[in-house]
Amino acid sequence: MRLTAAAVMLLVLSISTAYAYEPQVTVLGNGLTVITQELHYAPVVASVISYRVGSRNEYGDILGMSHFCEHLMFKGTPDMPKSRFWQIVQRDGGMANAFTSNDCTCYFLLLPSSRLDDALLIESDRMVNCAIDSAEVVSERNVVHEERRMSCIDSPDGALWEALGEIAFTEHPYHNPVIGYDENILGYDWEKARRYYETYYCPSNAVLTYVGDFQTDELLLKVEDYFGDIPPGIVPDEEIPREPEQLEARLVEIEHSSNLPRFVMAFHSPSGHDPDNPAMSIISSYRSSGRSGRLEQLLVQSGLVHWAGAWNDGGIDPGLFYIFVTMNPPEESQVTMEEVQAMIWAELDELTERGIPADRLEELKNRYLAGEILDEASPLGLAMSYSLSATMFGDPMHDSNQLELIAGLSPGDVAAAASSVFRRDGVNLAVLNPSGEMGMQIGGEREALPTDITEPTSINYQGLEIPDDFLVPPENSIYEDAIEHRLDNGLVLLLKEDHTFPVVSISFAVPIGGLRHPAVLNGLADVVTETMLRGTEDLDYTEFHRRLEMEGSYLRFGSGPEYSSGSVTVLSEDIATAFQTISDLLLRPAFRETDFQTVMDEQRANLEAAAETAFSVAYDSLAAITAGTPEDYRNPSRTTLDRITLDEVLAFYDGGCRPEGSVIAVVGDIDPEAVMQMAVEYFGRWENPGTPLQEAYIPVFSTEPGDTVVTFMPGRVQATVLVARNAPGSEMPDYPAFVTMNTILGRGIGSRLGHSVRDEQGLAYGVGSWSTSYDSTGVFSAYLSTLADYVPQATSSVIAELERIASENVEDIELRLAKANAVGRYAFSGMSYSGQAGGLVNLYMNERPLDYDIRYLERVLDLQPDDIRQAASDYLLSDQWFVSIAGGIDRDRLTSE
Repeated sequence: MRLTAAAVMLLVLSISTAYAYEPQVTVLGNGLTVITQELHYAPVVASVISYRVGSRNEYGDILGMSHFCEHLMFKGTPDMPKSRFWQIVQRDGGMANAFTSNDCTCYFLLLPSSRLDDALLIESDRMVNCAIDSAEVVSERNVVHEERRMSCIDSPDGALWEALGEIAFTEHPYHNPVIGYDENILGYDWEKARRYYETYYCPSNAVLTYVGDFQTDELLLKVEDYFGDIPPGIVPDEEIPREPEQLEARLVEIEHSSNLPRFVMAFHSPSGHDPDNPAMSIISSYRSSGRSGRLEQLLVQSGLVHWAGAWNDGGIDPGLFYIFVTMNPPEESQVTMEEVQAMIWAELDELTERGIPADRLEELKNRYLAGEILDEASPLGLAMSYSLSATMFGDPMHDSNQLELIAGLSPGDVAAAASSVFRRDGVNLAVLNPSGEMGMQIGGEREALPTDITEPTSINYQGLEIPDDFLVPPENSIYEDAIEHRLDNGLVLLLKEDHTFPVVSISFAVPIGGLRHPAVLNGLADVVTETMLRGTEDLDYTEFHRRLEMEGSYLRFGSGPEYSSGSVTVLSEDIATAFQTISDLLLRPAFRETDFQTVMDEQRANLEAAAETAFSVAYDSLAAITAGTPEDYRNPSRTTLDRITLDEVLAFYDGGCRPEGSVIAVVGDIDPEAVMQMAVEYFGRWENPGTPLQEAYIPVFSTEPGDTVVTFMPGRVQATVLVARNAPGSEMPDYPAFVTMNTILGRGIGSRLGHSVRDEQGLAYGVGSWSTSYDSTGVFSAYLSTLADYVPQATSSVIAELERIASENVEDIELRLAKANAVGRYAFSGMSYSGQAGGLVNLYMNERPLDYDIRYLERVLDLQPDDIRQAASDYLLSDQWFVSIAGGIDRDRLTSE
């Protein structure tokens, strides 16, 4: 269904009535702005607090201090030791994070609604009592320095962004990177941090937002109790330098040890409250939103470049409009950077002269407006929108007001805004040229592991309370009321009805997976699914995706090990469009020769892009040394991609894409009977092939007693370390114990690895562990990202923690905390329609009953410390580690240490 922009605006207003779209705003006596909105469809609450301080407030030697204070806000208070924050979040099964931008610093928590008081306690305590001492500053200074090296030096994109900012702004502090420079970070001390914190972290400079399952009157009384007595603070009036008008084009070129050339064209654009901002937002959508955007159509679909995108800042002060392009590998590129830039200029000239054609502009309005509705159909999405809007622009409804202005745009409005921005004397061009030194290595001679083990320290759990009711599972699964319907051809339909939002999420899966073809054709499943997305005989790539994208949605589809899955979320009125698109994807892909060749070029370029990141290089090497046989190594390579032909693609599709063994789950604002009829209409004539389905080949883990491979990446200062062992399969008796062990060991900053390697020693920005599993086997991996010089000590510390959890029982409080986490996290299973639809698909494809989640939770709650140690000791075998290290590591130094 295609609506006019005016009709979509009416829909926005109708949604406002349906779930109280406009929130309540309360200002406490100390100036704290509190925004609340009730949503009762799931027992969760989102807490967001934003402070109006970012890199625009920094100067001199404190560049990056906003971001540094963000880190320090997780280091505890006198009444809440630094580990306690993460223990509370873990106990509640919640999630927490933060980010710093040019304009503000934002902290968010997502918790079960029954634990709302924990969010109030955490945010009120650290607003005024953050523990900033010299030891914590030094430790976190190392962590932030690692983050900068990883994101701004080793990363080609990060290096390019930094170079761009330095030429685009000559006076305004947007010139500076949010994270600061090396000399700034290394010069931080507790006095600078304390002074900055005490200046900006106060009620009068903050916006506190809650959206979710609560009663507003009760919540506001609690907010007053927790925050009302905090002094308002005095934030100084600041004269932020205005950026002078740019009168001539600027260029910067850098070299980087990477594989793919890149460039950014950036133009000064209006602030988020400028009347021209809505036009710049719609131009951004026109140029690069989804698979039907102009840059995608002009440059990516044609195979001229690897990736292209555009977006607009729209912040407190005038910022930039960006056009970012990643080229194909130089030896395979059909065009030069200059030729691509000329094509972009031709597009921009067209915009400045004529704007966007009226019919296309109307479609884009629909797309933009509906997309905003879909993005905010969750507590966290709404809370984030309200909080940032109020913090940056003084109005929680700023985003909604922008929608109204977008609905009124004309082609002339767009042309006028474009002509003021896209000037040849106003362009800032940043270019990255690869140095040609990179390359992925697989395998290598066995290396000696470092032995300077740092003694692990215990986590302080004193005072942490975990009441018995935190360990009680729900009585019913969120999936138990789902309706199952099977079509005559074997296709399974799973339906779950809920009318909180005028939205429907659809997830689906078909038995096409990377383990259903031989290893000599690694990458085939990826090629098949991506070529399926290229359209039908009647619809080319752009037309195929445009149907959904004009309704503010888009189609996801990709291959996994045993099956390929996809999803789409739409306004409930557009469900027929979603079903039509999924039907075309699965039943009628064109598989044109030209599309196949374009996909193959993309896959080869993906390999080059992956070889630029230390994690990808280390992970690929790890997969090679842990494979039991060549058939068990399942990553694509140039060699396997070159073996894939269009005939192989067609044969794999014909044998695997079938209704039998496939599932479609639909959750949200639906009439189940109507959806069943729709399924018959769009999928009832889907036929099964006459051949049996190819069974998935389950890889076998190496039986070797460990191995180590080191890959040197020139020009890198960081390194990634991966440590692996085999793990139990999901159907094995010790699977719940092993997964729970991993929660204690490496899930999050509050885990043993996070505490020891990151928090205590400051050796790594990122550290943790995870496991993947099939029915009968699995793989465990621990990871860390650190300065190359720290690799020996950091690796030793990780291995020490692995050996400790395999040899000693975990503390009772650790296990109790992990159990509470499992119960608390379950509340989030139903937080979004898309999450529920994906969960239903996962249950069906893994042949599990609808109440599997509750039964699994009960098994976790029955675990004892002996079970955890036994599961760890059975798999984490000392001196039998498989280790892969990639980055700027010196192989000789690693061996000597």
